[in-house]
Amino acid sequence: MRGRLLPVKMTPDEYAARGEALEDEALDHAWEVLSANCVGVLAFDDTEIDIRYVLDPANGRLIATVPVASIMAAENVLYAPELSDDALRLLLSPEQIEESSLTDRWQVYHGEPEHVRWAAYWIDSAKHGPWVLDGDALMRPNPLAGDEPALCKEFNADPPRLRTLCGRGAGVEVEKPVCVGVDPGGMHVRAPFGIVRVKFPLEANEASQAHRAASMLLG
Repeated sequence: MRGRLLPVKMTPDEYAARGEALEDEALDHAWEVLSANCVGVLAFDDTEIDIRYVLDPANGRLIATVPVASIMAAENVLYAPELSDDALRLLLSPEQIEESSLTDRWQVYHGEPEHVRWAAYWIDSAKHGPWVLDGDALMRPNPLAGDEPALCKEFNADPPRLRTLCGRGAGVEVEKPVCVGVDPGGMHVRAPFGIVRVKFPLEANEASQAHRAASMLLG
């Protein structure tokens, strides 16, 4: 007679811990989607537009150049990276901002702005697959913000090495790569066709860990 698997009994505390672990995984996956290529479709009123954004290193807000109608709209929903059934959906609250280091950051990533207004978007909530996620949990400060300029300069000092990192960390060949951002999950590299996300094999919360992660990708 064949044996059969018996259900594993867990205590209420174990069920709760398991649920928290699954939610943490869902949050991490959603943040990876959000930070991957910094593009999406913004829906407001009866309008849908393609937008490009960057994340505010201080608090994780989304910074973008948008039509004034988005800032005035009652509801803004971002679909990342595209408008589809399995997209990450973010309910956003906009705040108009003036030109600053944040808008300079956007232009380093993406070039010339498409619109005349700048906005910072706070994440109210998110939905990804079956998960409804807390917006605050997706707004993550970048612990590498202070080291980011030096890290970008170091990675850009060796273009062949940076091209190899793009190939191994993103599976993409980039002829003239420019590292424009570094965070615990990886680096953003500007390419002629958009932003390439080079994912680190380990979480890097310090500059030394970012160097180690890059070395691991290079073998």
